[in-house]
Amino acid sequence: MKVKERIEFDLLGSIINKCLCLIKKNHGVDIDIDMLPTDDPLVYELINTDTSLDVFGLDAPEYHELISRMSPTEFRHLAAIHSMYSQWMREKYSFYIKNKDNPETIVYESNIEDEVLAQTYGVVLYIDQIVEIIHRYSGIPKDISAKIAIYIRKIMKRELSIWKSVFVVGTQKKGFTEIFAEASWACIIIDGKTTTYRYKAEGEAMKTYVCYWLKAYYPNEYEEALIPVIDSTL
Repeated sequence: MKVKERIEFDLLGSIINKCLCLIKKNHGVDIDIDMLPTDDPLVYELINTDTSLDVFGLDAPEYHELISRMSPTEFRHLAAIHSMYSQWMREKYSFYIKNKDNPETIVYESNIEDEVLAQTYGVVLYIDQIVEIIHRYSGIPKDISAKIAIYIRKIMKRELSIWKSVFVVGTQKKGFTEIFAEASWACIIIDGKTTTYRYKAEGEAMKTYVCYWLKAYYPNEYEEALIPVIDSTL
């Protein structure tokens, strides 16, 4: 973990813990944040209307731009926001929004892509999806497919050249044409360079969700917990 990320993580933990202590003190309520439902409409209403920058992980105007365009209503939308924040992923954002708003227009190249990409509206966001697509198209074992995904991210051309042949042959054995296999590999290479791990995006999304839940139901305690921590960093 980078130093900046470590500092932000420590600050976030301090805010949440302080807020939970204040809630216990003021209301006599013990809250287990690991048990919070992630589909609370009130939380998403706040996420979509809040204009402040006091939620760690979304404390930048760019994030609010993404939120305003997406209007998240589900946890997977929050995870997608965190996965697409990097400059390398932003170009996918318009496609995600378009497909999210018009799911009936999404065209999948195969049933495999339909099943693997349905939760992200046909847009490849996660390394996990790259691994699954490689495995299900070609029959290459998942552990090897995971290594190929790493080769893609590191642009290891020699290794990729070797595995391309294996992928194309394996995909043809599954009943697809050579042209389809070649085109699929090309897309995998392009998408695989910019993806992130699903668990990482969902972890960041959960931090965001917890903060907004606390802010939605206990705004006074959240604000009181936030101010001392911010002051300590000045």
